[in-house]
Amino acid sequence: MQTTEQTGKIVAIAVATSLLLSTVALVWAQSPAPKFQIIHREKIQREMVWFNGREGDFEYKPFLKEGRVYISLLDLMRHIGGKLLTGPPKNLIELERNKTLVRVLPGEHYVLVNGVKTDVERVPIKRGSAMYVPLRFYCNLFGISVEWNRVEQRAYVNFGTE
Repeated sequence: MQTTEQTGKIVAIAVATSLLLSTVALVWAQSPAPKFQIIHREKIQREMVWFNGREGDFEYKPFLKEGRVYISLLDLMRHIGGKLLTGPPKNLIELERNKTLVRVLPGEHYVLVNGVKTDVERVPIKRGSAMYVPLRFYCNLFGISVEWNRVEQRAYVNFGTE
């Protein structure tokens, strides 16, 4: 059985809780709502380059420049399979895939493909720690085809694995 003292304490706690909750509700109702903006996108952004029918997963985002898709050498070799060797010396960049060895010379208008000098249409571009190269040209060095879909603004890289 409860005593009058215990009942009084329970009533006091209930009244205090009620006052506290009503004060919080009053303050909350008077504070301005946080500003937000509704964003509507017509479509979900997808990557610009797909490999064998799968969307690429990139460390460094590809970009378009002067009608060419540029991709980092790291991402290119990771997706098509092969080896990427850098330095020393400082400017050494070698790519190897299926018995094809490509030596990239930053700032030069040529590469060495299995020791043979081959002119490049566009020089590699350095952005931060990444070296970007034209996708189609470098894929073609390894015998890989690239198709550009103008409507989707997307490059499709198709190759077999050996």
